[in-house]
Amino acid sequence: MIEEAAGLAGSSAATYIPSPSNGATAREEGEPSRAVGRQHETRGPAPGAGFNPLGNWGEFRRRPRGRPRKTVRYPFLEAAKIFLNSHVAYFGENTLRQRRRDLRVMARDLWSLRRNGLVTTTRPDRLSEADVAALVVYWRTRDSRYNEPMKPQTQRKYISVLEIFLNANGNPVVSNMRRIRKLRVPTAPDSPIETLTTDQLDAIRRAAESMSGWKGSVARLLVALLPACGLRRREIRLARLADLDLQRWRIRVTHPKGEGAWASDDVAPILPSARQAVLDFLEERKAFLDGAAHEALIPIRWADGTIGYWSDAPFGKLKAELERRSGVRFSLRMFRSTFAQVAKDYGVTIESVSKALRHKTTKTTETYYARIRADDAFADFEEKFARPPVRVIPR
Repeated sequence: MIEEAAGLAGSSAATYIPSPSNGATAREEGEPSRAVGRQHETRGPAPGAGFNPLGNWGEFRRRPRGRPRKTVRYPFLEAAKIFLNSHVAYFGENTLRQRRRDLRVMARDLWSLRRNGLVTTTRPDRLSEADVAALVVYWRTRDSRYNEPMKPQTQRKYISVLEIFLNANGNPVVSNMRRIRKLRVPTAPDSPIETLTTDQLDAIRRAAESMSGWKGSVARLLVALLPACGLRRREIRLARLADLDLQRWRIRVTHPKGEGAWASDDVAPILPSARQAVLDFLEERKAFLDGAAHEALIPIRWADGTIGYWSDAPFGKLKAELERRSGVRFSLRMFRSTFAQVAKDYGVTIESVSKALRHKTTKTTETYYARIRADDAFADFEEKFARPPVRVIPR
């Protein structure tokens, strides 16, 4: 019976193990092995030549008749696919996408170590303490895609994702290593908050002004509104026209992060700096729809003439064009952190900033979006200590 295992991308690849009648045993299920006896010439590249588990799956062709039956070649990727499919109802869309990328990176790193003989298996249910230790050490030493050492924060995240994934496959090795203190999870201060400077914002605004048509209208709205309300990429993309409150200058967030799980609808403020841009956009929106009606705040007309919400890919292309025209590398999330940090610099309390960002606690706000700057903190010390201390003398 032929069994083919699909990878995360949905493509298929296979390897072969000899049946007991061939007089040989496989080194490991899911690992390449050689049969004893008559060997047939392969068509195409030799098995494993130029192997890249994330590359062109089609380069592994079928072998001629008479070869042993097939089995799963990439057990880690196959298990990852099953794991992600089983968590569709729990993880959000963005989380699923990120988990998929993380698990593919782990699969690639494990295969690299396996080919160099540093781990004994790539099967998630059979990874041992030595295999996990080799993988963690590898993450400490290998460079990231930016040719820099992997950040401790990234290592912490990979270890956490690996632990969840292995536990789901009935292998508590990472949890056990944590419990008996055989696994040191990297610790490091939180990463610096990435914000856009005034000059960078001006350059992006000029780039949006240079764009024509409906795409330019949308770009100008995003550049003006996102740093003035702090909405996330998905939240503004799926916002409705009815969510705008032009009387109190607020916008309702109907599709927040964690929608359907732990989050509910909330509102965000629209600062005065973006209010005229919003009014201009509404006039341009009316001209774009030309009498048609749609509930989306930022509608899009597709190639077949239908009107709907923007999908994530066109949003990414619009952001990429703004980057190219402005010469500023940024992410839409940086507009959110810029909104928070500017508010904090203006003296808005961290509790108020956290409320505007719709966080449950100020810890998330201070960790990822807004912190008091060192100069401001030290200036506060100077101001307070410049005055003589007030002593209360008991009677």
